[in-house]
Amino acid sequence: MIRSLLASLFMVLTAFAASAEDAPKVNELKVGSFNFKVAAPWTPKAEPRMMSAGGFTLPGKDGAAAVEADFYHFGAGQGGGIEPNLKRWQSQFKPGEDGAPPVMEREELTIGEHKALIVTLKGTFLSGPAMSANKTPMPGYAMLGAILQSPEGDVFVKITGPEKPTLATKDEVKAMVKAAFAK
Repeated sequence: MIRSLLASLFMVLTAFAASAEDAPKVNELKVGSFNFKVAAPWTPKAEPRMMSAGGFTLPGKDGAAAVEADFYHFGAGQGGGIEPNLKRWQSQFKPGEDGAPPVMEREELTIGEHKALIVTLKGTFLSGPAMSANKTPMPGYAMLGAILQSPEGDVFVKITGPEKPTLATKDEVKAMVKAAFAK
């Protein structure tokens, strides 16, 4: 009886250990008053972009470019506000033949008393440092942006990469934003 009980306990512990090893690794990043969590295959960026508080990379498949997530926080009253940042994000895409910026889809999220904005842009992304005139055109790209409003200063999340894999992360990004408000 004791032997069979010990054997059962061993099987349960072995199964638990195996499932813990199979669980995706969760990476965390604290930005402002928020704690963001993403699971593998997202990995922390070795070198964040200039002015970024950090970021994650989702490796591309079959030689495709990676999807990059960068997080920014400048403090209360800093960072330029929501609308100026949205215009800046639009300007990071090549205008259409009519000279107009790309269409920006907007989705407002309310999580309890908190507000966030999710935006989507598609087109030719102009990659490169913010103040540089030498930008690399990246056709077929998309950007998901998230702005989490906070009295300690808004947090700006910018996710860019090839259109299909970038847009495929939208539900995951919304879940990450909602979880960041949960504290």
